Amino acid sequence: MMYRSHRRVVQFSVLVFVFLVPVLNLFEIYAVTGTLYAVNIGGLSVTDPVVILQAVFASGRLTVLLLGAALFPVLFALVFGRVWCGWMCPYHLLADGAAEVRRFFGERVLRRPLEKALPVKSSFKANAVRLSFLLFGTALAGAISIPVLNYVHAPGIFSTEAMIFVKERSLSPEFLFIAALLVMETAVLPRFWCRLFCPTGSFLSLFRAPFTMTVINKVKAVRSPCCTENHCSAVCPMGLAPFKEGGNLLCTNCAQCLDACPQSRLHFGGFGSK
Repeated sequence: MMYRSHRRVVQFSVLVFVFLVPVLNLFEIYAVTGTLYAVNIGGLSVTDPVVILQAVFASGRLTVLLLGAALFPVLFALVFGRVWCGWMCPYHLLADGAAEVRRFFGERVLRRPLEKALPVKSSFKANAVRLSFLLFGTALAGAISIPVLNYVHAPGIFSTEAMIFVKERSLSPEFLFIAALLVMETAVLPRFWCRLFCPTGSFLSLFRAPFTMTVINKVKAVRSPCCTENHCSAVCPMGLAPFKEGGNLLCTNCAQCLDACPQSRLHFGGFGSK
C-alpha cells in the first residue's frame, strides 16, 4: 500500500479547511469558526493542548472546559500517534515543499545530492532539546502569564494569517516568522523546527499506550538495516532509522519509510507490539 497519495489528500484537505473557515465566516456561516489554535465545530471546541497547558500554568487552575477542549487531540494522539504532524499540520506540508525545493537544487542544479544537514543527528539529543524547549516555554508562560509558545506556533500562525488574508487581503508581521522558517528549512537546516522546537508535536508525542500506532519492523530485535541501501532511513524526514526506531518520539507516522521499504518489512502496529 502506498501511503504518499493518501497523506497528500489529507494534508491538502486541511490546507483547504484553513482557508475555507474564514471564507464561510465572511458569508456569515458560523458553523465552524476559529483557527488551528482553537476551532469550534458546531459548538464543539477543539483546542491545541499546548495552548491549554500554558493557560493552566498561568492560572493555576484546570477547569472541565479547558480539559474538554484538549481532550480530542490527546485521545487522537493516543490512538494514532503523531499523525497530526505527519498528516495534518499545514506547516509540515510547507516543510515537505521546502525539502522538495532543496532536493531539486541539489540534484538538478548543483548536480549532486544534498546531504541531510540535520542540526542534531542523535534522536535522543533532538528529543531532549525539543522537550526542554516545551518545558521552558510552558514555565515561562506560567511565570509571566503570557502564552509565549503561541508566538512560535507555526500551524496556528499560518491559519491565523490565512484568516487575515481572506478577511483583510493582507498579512501581519507574524507571517515573517513562517517565511523565515521556510528559508531556514530550504537553505540551511532541513526539518529543524519540527525536530527541535515544535511545542505541539513535542507534547503530543508524550502520549503513548500499548495500542498507539507506530512503525513496526517484522524482523524482531533488528540492529542493522534490512537492506544495503537503507531506503527507510534515507527518506525519513525526522532523521530516524525506522528499521529500529519506529517507536521513537520523533516519529510522525508519515509512512514514507513504509512506502520506501522494498521488502515490505515495515508496517503499522501497536506500540506495545514492538
